[in-house]
Amino acid sequence: MGAYVLVAFVVPVQAGLVFPRSGWPLHITLVRFDTRETADVVRSRFDGVLPALLGFGVRIGPDAQFGRNASVPVSLVEPEPALHRLHIDALEALGPQVHLPGAQHSRSNYRPHVTHAATRLFPGDQVSIRQAALVDMRPDNDPRLRQVLAVWEPA
Repeated sequence: MGAYVLVAFVVPVQAGLVFPRSGWPLHITLVRFDTRETADVVRSRFDGVLPALLGFGVRIGPDAQFGRNASVPVSLVEPEPALHRLHIDALEALGPQVHLPGAQHSRSNYRPHVTHAATRLFPGDQVSIRQAALVDMRPDNDPRLRQVLAVWEPA
């Protein structure tokens, strides 16, 4: 089973980018999922949906703590209907055959955020959602790496 995540990187990237598990570029997670379908099938499910949904801005809100024991510092994203629609439409494009490891955090419980890393965003910062990227969470079955398989930009 493949493990994937659809994200909006704060700074756009190119397909093919490989980075370590501990070195994620700043991003907003749109959908985290596992599937038995190939990456090509997943990509084709998004092809007809994502470009029309991209090309809007979001504003960064207050800091919060996520994860086990509230140990992960994040910057919340202020509510934005276009971002929520992107999340929902991406879920719908995937269909019921996928497994959502964080299902309790999707649909009406979706809380978009940017996890703090070597850099971070601050309340009031503006982020342009001009790209969505499909990331393989175990390229070549290596859980230490991540690889951008495809990117979509506004139509």
